[in-house]
Amino acid sequence: MTTRVVAGGLVQPADGLALDEALVRAPLDGPVLAVWRSAPAVIVGRFQRVDWEIDAEACRARGVRVWRRFTGGGAVYLDPGVVCAALAVPAGHPDAALGVPEMYAPFLEGMAGACRSLGVDAVADERTVRVDGRKVTGIAAHRGRLATLVHGTLLVDAELEALRACLAGPRGGDLGGAPRPAMSRPDSVTNVGGTVEDAQRAIAAALAPDAEPATLDAERSAATARLLAERYASREWHAGAWGEVMSGEAVAVLGGG
Repeated sequence: MTTRVVAGGLVQPADGLALDEALVRAPLDGPVLAVWRSAPAVIVGRFQRVDWEIDAEACRARGVRVWRRFTGGGAVYLDPGVVCAALAVPAGHPDAALGVPEMYAPFLEGMAGACRSLGVDAVADERTVRVDGRKVTGIAAHRGRLATLVHGTLLVDAELEALRACLAGPRGGDLGGAPRPAMSRPDSVTNVGGTVEDAQRAIAAALAPDAEPATLDAERSAATARLLAERYASREWHAGAWGEVMSGEAVAVLGGG
């Protein structure tokens, strides 16, 4: 199957999140790779509590807002120096039948290969890509009735000081009767270096060697618009199940609204 590549460009966080989710909300007739970058943001996993993941004051001081994606996993920091990629395959594709963690392997090997093509000695393990032992890629996934998606980030020229400051959450506290959230695992990170333009081309070449540039079809364009309006514009979505027990400082830096 020929992979179509959708270049999202530099977008607002909600637009990128809606694009990724829209890939799996309508039937696919072949693999699709979406590549985009974002204004500064923290993105938490679907089952995470925002005020356990962030330093709200650090986010406020830097003008960084916090958004929730539709997949699980840990919190990540985005800025224009981070490349986001999402690879979706239709339900009948061989990769869609893989279990965990095998389903991550095609994406992670592709990201590691992209790094190596840029002259960076990168190694993929079961859940990430590392350079000199430090994490450069984080991933999350969705397996649905219509399609399977694996998406993740590549730290190219991120502001690592801002990353560390914004993601310095307490990782715990009083639940206040709310559900127990999933928590991120702190890790050491680094940039692969170079330009984001070169990194985007390398990712497309590694994950979609038979690529055809494409735009969103009508179904996915409609799904993107619907998700933006109904989900990613909603502060309640970004607060999750913890809105009533979160600190006011954390609520103030939520996206949406």
